[in-house]
Amino acid sequence: MLTKRRTCFGLGGRALDLCSKIMRNQQITDNNVMNPLKTEHPEENEDTASGSPLKVRVFKRRWLQLFLYVLCSVCSSYQYPQFTIIGHIISRYYDVSVLAVASTSIVLMVSYSVFFFPALFLTERIGLKWTVVIGSVFTCLGAWIKVFSAAQDRFPVLLTGQAMVAVSQVFIVPVPGKLAAVWFGKDQLAFATAIGCYAVHAGLTICFLTIPTFVRNHDDVEKIGPELSATYWILAIACTVVTLAVLVFFQNEPSVPPSESRALQKSTYERLDKGVLMSVKKLVTKNRNFVILWNSYGLIISVFYSTATVLNPLILTHFKNSEVEVGIMNMLQCILGTTGSVIIASVLDKTKKFRVIAITVSSSSVLCEILFAVTLNLEIQWTVFLSTSLYGIALTSFNAIGFELCAEATYPESQALSTGILSIAGQIYGVFISLVVVKLMDVYGDTAGHAAILVILSLGTLLTVLNKIDLRRQKAEEYAARYNALSQGVSDEIVK
Repeated sequence: MLTKRRTCFGLGGRALDLCSKIMRNQQITDNNVMNPLKTEHPEENEDTASGSPLKVRVFKRRWLQLFLYVLCSVCSSYQYPQFTIIGHIISRYYDVSVLAVASTSIVLMVSYSVFFFPALFLTERIGLKWTVVIGSVFTCLGAWIKVFSAAQDRFPVLLTGQAMVAVSQVFIVPVPGKLAAVWFGKDQLAFATAIGCYAVHAGLTICFLTIPTFVRNHDDVEKIGPELSATYWILAIACTVVTLAVLVFFQNEPSVPPSESRALQKSTYERLDKGVLMSVKKLVTKNRNFVILWNSYGLIISVFYSTATVLNPLILTHFKNSEVEVGIMNMLQCILGTTGSVIIASVLDKTKKFRVIAITVSSSSVLCEILFAVTLNLEIQWTVFLSTSLYGIALTSFNAIGFELCAEATYPESQALSTGILSIAGQIYGVFISLVVVKLMDVYGDTAGHAAILVILSLGTLLTVLNKIDLRRQKAEEYAARYNALSQGVSDEIVK
């Protein structure tokens, strides 16, 4: 008996120390530990229950929470390229410059960067539900403001509506990592994060498919107005319905954590009120891996953000009057990118090869950019469709991978905090890269724009290769599993 105890403490000393905190905070009695056969009655909506003394449980309601978030994110992201995808039409209708049209997407990046930290202080205090509700309300408000911008002299009103949507993204974009950690088990974390992240791409896909179809480049500018107005009204009504659904049905978190790592985070870390500023300072000044990830993620994802701004002039330079085709290319990027990315996320959940997959995907983005530039200059349309689709898979896949790497590198910090800081990198880099690429294309042609994008992706890939991320969340899961096994062995010995 004595030998058995010594073996347990010798093999799992760190695990015991780490997880004993959970035992105390969760108030698990000696009876629960000494009698492993004693279990609680499962709740009606329980999907799976763990025999772990850490008391973890996964609920079926998690899929409803994810679905509601997806709807909210789709409504917000739909409005991101709403005007740049038909930039030449908007320029004619409102009688503004191409750069002014580009500002409708740039304003989202700028506003995100400006309002991120004030929103961060708020979201850390109001919880997951009200974070999503506020994001949905701002999305709805922006959509209704744009209803009143259909007249040709109301471009400033349009920009005001876009600014409201930009504020909504401060609350919506950082949510997938937090939602996955709070509601999903350890074997579905990357998958749930991927679905949450690619809700953005679903919104972009719908936008790319519908806007060029509904708003056509009429010779008579007056005919454009009613078509724009119709899209504004439909979007505003849809956003209103989604906002009401989120307000009524979305929940903050389940009564029991879904994984050991979440139980540890909730019981021993989130109870310590360290403050947002202290957590941010810790991440930025003491976590080298996170700083490198912030820059590599920002560089690669900023190319995706700038694509909505620069793809229209890139394609129309080689293919005249191809507005609908540009929309289809963007749509294929998002659909195939999302499909491929969800598959990659599933592989990531099963293999846990975070670094290998991240390097593979980032390297693929460089190769796909070269292929895209070559096929575009050859001016063979079907090859451009193929290359943009592959390009989309590479760029969009890195989004969810980046969120999962962030969760691993910053554990046990709040995922909403760490992924929120990570997402701001794409917005900050995106502003400068969009302006630089548009200016280079205007002065030197599309080849200079491609060269700039290639340099940016190469630098992001190099930083990904150099970053040796410490998989902290995985280690916490391993320690918890070892502790469960050891405590089970001790309990069996006591029963004997």
